[in-house]
Amino acid sequence: MSRYLLGRVVGVLACMAFCGAFACGATTALVPRGLEIANNTGATCLTTPAEKGLRVLILSDSMGLGGFASELDACFRSCPGVAAVHTIVACGTNPLSWMKMPPYGKASTRCGFLRIESVAGKKMPEEEKDFYGMTKGHKPAAHRVPKIEDLMERVKPDIVVFQNGNNFFDIFKQGRVIIEDTHGKLIRAHVTPLIRWLATNGSSVRKFYWVGSPQAGNVTPDVQQFVFDRIGTEATRIGVMLDSRKITSYPYKNQDRDKMHFWGKAALDWGDDIFRLIAEDLIANDINAALVLTKRNLELADPVAKAKEGDVSLRLRLKSMTKVPAPESFAPYGEFLVGYLYDVVKVRTGKYENKELLMMHPAYIKHLKQDLSRYRTGKEFDLTVSEILEDSLWAPVHRRDDVGAPDLFPYMINEDIGRHPDSSECADCNR
Repeated sequence: MSRYLLGRVVGVLACMAFCGAFACGATTALVPRGLEIANNTGATCLTTPAEKGLRVLILSDSMGLGGFASELDACFRSCPGVAAVHTIVACGTNPLSWMKMPPYGKASTRCGFLRIESVAGKKMPEEEKDFYGMTKGHKPAAHRVPKIEDLMERVKPDIVVFQNGNNFFDIFKQGRVIIEDTHGKLIRAHVTPLIRWLATNGSSVRKFYWVGSPQAGNVTPDVQQFVFDRIGTEATRIGVMLDSRKITSYPYKNQDRDKMHFWGKAALDWGDDIFRLIAEDLIANDINAALVLTKRNLELADPVAKAKEGDVSLRLRLKSMTKVPAPESFAPYGEFLVGYLYDVVKVRTGKYENKELLMMHPAYIKHLKQDLSRYRTGKEFDLTVSEILEDSLWAPVHRRDDVGAPDLFPYMINEDIGRHPDSSECADCNR
């Protein structure tokens, strides 16, 4: 069996495992689609064997688990001009999850992990798979998210493909309320550090592709466009932004309840079509003539200024709260926040000017439901709180806010901020 055919099988098996007991819907014809696509586009750097073949690094969040990442891996792997492919999928990640900078230095994924990597001297790639549905009732273990700093040194890729963005969708209330300044800064705070690091340290990278989110039903088209545009502002400083919405179509035949994840043929087709877009770019822009990132005259965005720590001690009266959802509604993620709206009775210390405060309470941590029974409407609490900072571990966590406070920036109780599983302060995150 060829390397490509093996990859295609891996893709089918991956999407079957991801969807568990559901029908996968993948195609049964095992054909070298990657090589066929490369030949059709005329991307000779992919189709022509070379003494030093291309090295490819593919990184993806949970959207890659349904078959997309393994299919894209298989497409590159089938091409004679490609010497090595390293593909890693880590569920629940945002751009900072792949970096060593605090507080993400020890970030882990607990909802699914996939690794397909070329090994020097071996024809077959090394594989590691751990995600829901591999066997009945299987739950993935925690896996440390590999860091771009280490991967660049080890892999030395010519091409980097980075798929990410869906995990920003839950920062928008009701999936439709856009606060330009707040949401724009948060996305930029997670994207810019990665782009700046690659621009100054990507000594082998000649082509960088950011794969935008495919069509989804959990947020409005305006939100999807906002996320795409804000990521693209930074990503296009060093590479190409690929718009997955133009090659996908919601709803999907096989999709999750979150109206975002999907698997089967649609996921495999997404991988094929992204590969086609990359091949078309490679034929239009010769990779052999491209300078590495570190030698280009790049216009970089200024570093993102971190929000100042602003502890405030308040007396609050609970006014309304969001109903805690069933875990199936946000699977496979392990953490979930719910919004509670409080009246500000008294500012005890610090500065807070609004008459109401939006608090995000952890409803689930590591898939375990948290006890929020002490919070009852009409009851008063003395609490020390802080804004959820732009680069906080909690900032991109999935959330629901049904209390109708779109103009209030979210806060958290200080002791809850340290309860994120990846926080260095997390001594007991399940209490």
